[in-house]
Amino acid sequence: MKNNEPNSKSITFMLWIYFIILAVIIFVLLWFMQVIFLQTYYSTMKKAETAQIGIEVENIFKNALNYKEQIDKTGYKNSASIYIFNMNGELFYTNASYIVQNYSDTQSGTQVQMPGRNFSIDISDIATKIMESPTKKVSYTLDIDRLKTQIYVYGKVIPDTEYCYLILMSIDPIDATSSVITSQLIYITIISLVISTVISLFMSKKISQPIKKINDTAKKLGKGDYNITFEECGCEELDELADTLNNATTSLARTDEIRRELIANVSHDLKTPLTMIKAYSEMIRDLSGDNKEKREKHLKIIIDETDRLTRLVNDMMDLSKIESGIMIINKEQIDFSTLASSLIDRIKLSNIDMEHTIEYSIPRDLYVLADKTKIEQVLYNLIINAIKHSGDGKKNIIVKVTATQKRVKVEVIDDGVGISPENLKHIWDRYYKASESFTRNVQGSGLGLSIVKNILIKHSSDFGVESEVGKGSNFWFDLERVPKKDVNKKNED
Repeated sequence: MKNNEPNSKSITFMLWIYFIILAVIIFVLLWFMQVIFLQTYYSTMKKAETAQIGIEVENIFKNALNYKEQIDKTGYKNSASIYIFNMNGELFYTNASYIVQNYSDTQSGTQVQMPGRNFSIDISDIATKIMESPTKKVSYTLDIDRLKTQIYVYGKVIPDTEYCYLILMSIDPIDATSSVITSQLIYITIISLVISTVISLFMSKKISQPIKKINDTAKKLGKGDYNITFEECGCEELDELADTLNNATTSLARTDEIRRELIANVSHDLKTPLTMIKAYSEMIRDLSGDNKEKREKHLKIIIDETDRLTRLVNDMMDLSKIESGIMIINKEQIDFSTLASSLIDRIKLSNIDMEHTIEYSIPRDLYVLADKTKIEQVLYNLIINAIKHSGDGKKNIIVKVTATQKRVKVEVIDDGVGISPENLKHIWDRYYKASESFTRNVQGSGLGLSIVKNILIKHSSDFGVESEVGKGSNFWFDLERVPKKDVNKKNED
């Protein structure tokens, strides 16, 4: 975004807008409830209050010995006129002496004159309506004068008695009250909007500030600066994000380090055999072309270095396929006893001039569920790794295989230089090399243990290493064991 453009999409601005919208919605609801719907709400409240008074009158009349005194208190407290009639429509009791100027018995019934009001109500007629009603209950509103004053009429037969009650409740207009509230709301709204604008701006900046800091730090990470730390701010979600990004930074830094090491090691491993191939090719051309013995020796070196290049490229391709998910593991039931014994014999034969001895202890008829080619590669890499790191002098390498009912455990043990604890956790990384020196009797690609790790993960196998400096190492892994009869059954199928 350009500096001269309004920052209308920033998180601070968006949060500020949302807070303002929330404040406006609250004030709109307040105006509707306190001004527009105030009269309606007041009328509804008074009607609900009258119904509650009726319940109190029922309980008092049925249960209280001094019901007259209690009814008087209830009526006075709620400014309500309460009348009790018998089933003949005759007035039995009323508290109206508190608020009614006079009432008189006429031929048409009992008339009541409300104080300060130029109208009368025939309450005897209302009592008759209550008793004749199918529900034994009446409720309605009377408009009584030009000032829009209303009287709410509520009556009901008292259950399990021969009486009914009538309650008259005045619902006066509240225009004056509404005007006062409206006047106050204008000032309250203006002041509150100003305050809410300032507070919302402060809160939006407070909330967005840690997000901006994380974003600024992430930009440095994007430029390759791994010496950064995402700071926590006290908010649980943002703290979790900071922790996640810190872990990602550590992983990226490690990946970048491995990448640099990989380029350096690959460059070195490619340069050495290429230099050897070129040098011995020139020697054959210039010196040993006519000398068969020297020529054959030089050609063998060229072939060996070419094979080394081939192994390096193949290992890199295998690791790339495994890590990218392209390589498919085809599990089958294989005779691991035969596979391991045959592989060890081939390694001993191909390295007949080496000083080390390879011993193995492998029970017969051990069948596992695995990819035959890949597991053979795992065992080969572990044995070659043991040969490389066995050190000078004659050393023993032991391949030990043990089995339980469900698993087969394979151990490759050497008595070489061993691995220090700080290097132990990195040995499965590609191109990682511990600082300890070792005799490199067999040239490798530096990817062997990384390939082993990825293949065993694909097999859902447990694996690990136990090592101590100066006492050698023990690399181990296990595979799922299957009975021999399952193999036969599968072949029959």
